[in-house]
Amino acid sequence: MALVNITTENTVITINGRQMQDWGEAENPVMEEPIDASTTIRRGMGGNAVRLDRKNPGRRVTLSLNPGGADAMYMQALYGSKANITYTRTVIGTLENAVGAEGAIVNDGAIGRAGGASITDDVFIMEFNSFTTLRGGA
Repeated sequence: MALVNITTENTVITINGRQMQDWGEAENPVMEEPIDASTTIRRGMGGNAVRLDRKNPGRRVTLSLNPGGADAMYMQALYGSKANITYTRTVIGTLENAVGAEGAIVNDGAIGRAGGASITDDVFIMEFNSFTTLRGGA
């Protein structure tokens, strides 16, 4: 097995076709997480259970961008216009990828400015109804 590099330099993220490159200082500037559980077990008092599988549990993606940059301005414009969002992530070297559709920017993050030593990243939180991901790879 080869050693692969999955840093931001080897990860290609696009939002509505635009490649994001001006990452903030967050430990993980790209976070993907489920919105809902993919399976729920409902346990009855009599000892039996029912399994409920969700066809599409959806996905939440959080991006942390460098404040004052062109990428943050682009995301702010999408957020302000309430545009529908598509998302892709490809990790070069591992062949990991993800595609999100039927999405929206649902919120932004806290804004910390005018500090002495640090300011916060510009954070944008998106949610997608349709999301597929492939892990593992080469």
